[in-house]
Amino acid sequence: MRVHRLRPEIAGAALLAAAATVVTSVGAASADQHRVSHHYPRGVISRAAAEPAPRITDRVIVGASKAGLAAPLMSKAMVLANRIRQAAALRYLSRHRVPTRRLLAGTQQAQILDYYCGPATVSEMLAQMNITLSQQAAARQLGTTPGGTDWSNQHGYPVPRVLNKNQRRSTYVAVALPWVPTAAQIKTYEVDLVTDMNKNGGVPIAGNAYEVPGGPHLVGHPPGAEIMHWFDIRGYQQSGSITAYEDSVHGATSIGWSAAVPAYSGLSSATIVYIVGARGYVW
Repeated sequence: MRVHRLRPEIAGAALLAAAATVVTSVGAASADQHRVSHHYPRGVISRAAAEPAPRITDRVIVGASKAGLAAPLMSKAMVLANRIRQAAALRYLSRHRVPTRRLLAGTQQAQILDYYCGPATVSEMLAQMNITLSQQAAARQLGTTPGGTDWSNQHGYPVPRVLNKNQRRSTYVAVALPWVPTAAQIKTYEVDLVTDMNKNGGVPIAGNAYEVPGGPHLVGHPPGAEIMHWFDIRGYQQSGSITAYEDSVHGATSIGWSAAVPAYSGLSSATIVYIVGARGYVW
């Protein structure tokens, strides 16, 4: 993708308006969340990723459709952890001037097995935080099987759990999204994206793509294919309306169409939210 060079302006009214929208998306008790979130240590939020959750796997079901699918069920602990983090994001954006464009270091690596997108994504993300964890080690910690890396299961939420275990820069939580997201959910994603790319030196986000024929696909992915895929989100442009990401399919010799997939790409954030609909993202 051609990267447009933007002036180093400060994101202003548009992003703050998006943040205002998020207030309604984190629940009616948002004001209370602003107050109580100060009393929750990091461990309370990180434990949410390790508590049992509804089992939602990433195995492709041939012929399945996302049409009408609701967001995956979330554990009560994760719902609360997400609200706390959303409140913190609003505080951060209200107190800090953020650039209209920011990219983290490119750390793309080819996944070594066709079902290792989860381990590759975690390895890429940790590398952006100057931490080395091999795909093999990540796969063991994630519980990855030939069916892929689960969104959630009886052991919690594997991707945020493993990220929280291996770094201290951020406390990751999972956000579940329906197949057709609301405008507020897209704005929430943009606020989460801009916050994480700037706070504490910047940290990446993990997307869990659920691509189906007739729906949007990541760049280079076969449009007629049904694909489950974890990928590393590494930045934004235009104050969050464009998402930059890297794709572990690029260079993966076990995947026949990998040559068509760029290592680094960008799509509108609205498209990204549709792509991860019926799963979600980890921030």
